[in-house]
Amino acid sequence: MRFRSRSLLITTFLLLMLALAACSSSSTPTATPTAIAVVQPTATQADAEPTPAPVAEATEAPAAEAPATEAPAAEAPETASEPITFAIDPAQSEARFVIDEELLGNPKTVVGVNSTVSGDVTVNPGEPGSVAIGPITIGANDFVTDSDRRNSAIQRFILQSSSYSTITFTPTAIDGVPASVAVGDTLSLQVTGDLTIREITRSETFAIEVQVVSESELHISGETQVLRENYELTIPSVPSVANVTNEVQLQFDFVATAQ
Repeated sequence: MRFRSRSLLITTFLLLMLALAACSSSSTPTATPTAIAVVQPTATQADAEPTPAPVAEATEAPAAEAPATEAPAAEAPETASEPITFAIDPAQSEARFVIDEELLGNPKTVVGVNSTVSGDVTVNPGEPGSVAIGPITIGANDFVTDSDRRNSAIQRFILQSSSYSTITFTPTAIDGVPASVAVGDTLSLQVTGDLTIREITRSETFAIEVQVVSESELHISGETQVLRENYELTIPSVPSVANVTNEVQLQFDFVATAQ
C-alpha cells in the first residue's frame, strides 16, 4: 500500500510539471514589440519622400533672370539725325571768271573776282543722299579785275548790271553723293542746274568738291566752262583788246558754316 501511494504521488507530480511546461510554452511567443517596430517608417522610407525645397528653387530661378532679357529692347530706338543747313560766308568766299584775250598784242588771262555771293546747302548726316543746294547768287555789279576800265566795261556793257543785278545758279540734280559721310571726307560731285545771266537761262554742270572740315564747316569748290555766245555776252570794241576767247571758265571757292 505504501508503495502504491508513493508511485501515485510521483505520477501526479510528473503530470503537474508537464502541465506547467505546456502553459509556459503557449504564452511565451507573443512578440508584440517586434511587430510595432516593423510597421514604423524606416530611415530609407523617409529619404524616399520628395523634398519640396529643390523644386521651389528651380521654378524661381528663371523668373529672377527675366528682367535682364528685356533691357536691350529699351535701348533699341535710336535718335534720328536732324538736317543741318550750311550758309555761304561771303567774307571767306569768292566766285571767279577766267577768260583769255590779247591786250596790246600780247596774250593775257583776265580773272574777275567777286565776293558778293550767297546760298546754302542742307545736309542730313544720316541721309547724305537727301542733300539740297539752294540757289547760288552772285552780285553782277561786283566783279573786280586788274583794270578799273575793264571793270566798268563788264558792269555797264557786258553784264548790264544796272538792269540785271544778280547772276544765279539753281541746282536741279546732284550726282556722286556717297552712302555715308564723315568729318575729313572730300566728296567729288557733279551738280547740274540752271545758270541765269541777264535774261538768258541755260543748263550747266559744275564739277564740285566738298571737303567736310568739321560738323559745322564745309569748303566747297567748283568749276565749269561756258560759251560766251550762249549768253550773248558781247565784248565792246576796244583798239587795245583783241581775240577774246568764246570759252569762259567759271570757278568758285566757298566756305559754308552751320547755322
